[in-house]
Amino acid sequence: MTKFPLSPSRPWHRTGVLIVLMIVAISTVALLTYQDVKWRYAESLSEYARAQETLARSLASELSARIALWSAQRPESVARPQTLPIAQLAQGLAQIEQPGSLAIYVLAPGETVFHAPDGQTFASETLLQAVHGGQTTLRMSREEAGRLRLPRRAAVVGLASQKTPGQQIFWVAAVATVYRARDRENAASWRMVLAVLVAAGAMLLLGGAALWGQKRELRAQHSLLVEDARRRRDTELERASRAATMGTLAMGITHELSTPLGIITARAEQLQSKVAGDDRNLRIVRVILEQAERMSQIICGLLGLVRGQNVAAQVLTPHAVVHGAVSLVEHRFSEAGVPLLLDEPTTPALLRGDQRLLEHALVNLLLNACDACTAKSTSPSCVELVVRIAEGKVIFQVIDSGAGISPEAAARAMEPFFTTKPAGQGTGLGLAIAHEIVKSHRGTLAIAPRAEGGTCADIALPVLPEEEHAK
Repeated sequence: MTKFPLSPSRPWHRTGVLIVLMIVAISTVALLTYQDVKWRYAESLSEYARAQETLARSLASELSARIALWSAQRPESVARPQTLPIAQLAQGLAQIEQPGSLAIYVLAPGETVFHAPDGQTFASETLLQAVHGGQTTLRMSREEAGRLRLPRRAAVVGLASQKTPGQQIFWVAAVATVYRARDRENAASWRMVLAVLVAAGAMLLLGGAALWGQKRELRAQHSLLVEDARRRRDTELERASRAATMGTLAMGITHELSTPLGIITARAEQLQSKVAGDDRNLRIVRVILEQAERMSQIICGLLGLVRGQNVAAQVLTPHAVVHGAVSLVEHRFSEAGVPLLLDEPTTPALLRGDQRLLEHALVNLLLNACDACTAKSTSPSCVELVVRIAEGKVIFQVIDSGAGISPEAAARAMEPFFTTKPAGQGTGLGLAIAHEIVKSHRGTLAIAPRAEGGTCADIALPVLPEEEHAK
């Protein structure tokens, strides 16, 4: 079963979690913004209370000056402080008051009620406690503000004290409502919250559009992946079908070849006894017998591959495999006029496998390289067979400077029945068989174009460990 890295339908709970996290983030920002407005409001109240304290000090100084003037006109009043008409003198402060927003009160020495500039008296336990506590500013509740001729809104108070000529202390209280500041704070809060909500709505809208677009993209990508997987599966099925066909065909061909091959061997053996005295003909007959035996071994090996049998476990040297393959193809290179260069390592190494099958795989690569060089007529070409030992592997590298191969053709070169040769010159089975032979020996076969021109084919086989040399 093919696994896809992306899913077309993201689970809804993930989207829900993402939305919840966005809402939490937006709520947090809105809460922090609202709290910041609250802090700023508290700071403004403190500043407003200090302003009322400054006003109360100014009024207390004014009232103190009036009392001093009144006492200077009546020296006998200094000895009798209770005769000081502080309430009457405070009536001059009425012009400072602002109805509905600012009220002025005076607490005469020894009294517990506060006098307003209009002559009315008001009792306020909150103000009296602040006076006794020596406070200069305080906040007043709505109920207290309502009893002091102000709207039932929060208010701040500034307190200041002064001494009379008789060293008696009186207090002036400036009580101001903060409904305007409160309204401004509320308006600022709502504006800030509205701005956050608008920004959040825009972010949610953009996020939703992004999620929708991503979902469409994922669906499209998934469709492409499904289609690509379907094509790959069809290709694999086609390859498997071709491989099965090749196996069936190989078994049929090898079975049909066994009888005539046996006849050739028998006739060659008969000829061998008849030409016993002729050395030249005897060598020819022995070559026929050797090649017939070789064909028989290759047929048996290929049948074993098709049937899934293990290859023969012989201990081999790279030198033996190379020279066995070269001896089989050197006449083809001589006829084509293509030089064949050989480069073998000095480091000894051993392999385990079937020499005839490995020679057959290497012969396929060498003949393909020879054909590629023959097809190129613009400049001299050659084929080089290099044997290297690296990273625990023996690498047989066939390099040609022929016509070359495209990357697309190289990717399909080992498919059964695929060939780049003209019709009638190739079956498309040589590299497929070579690939199966190498794979059965736990090796790899790679074909790639060279940057400087030509093709490079590598067969990499594992080196036999030293502890298995004697086995």
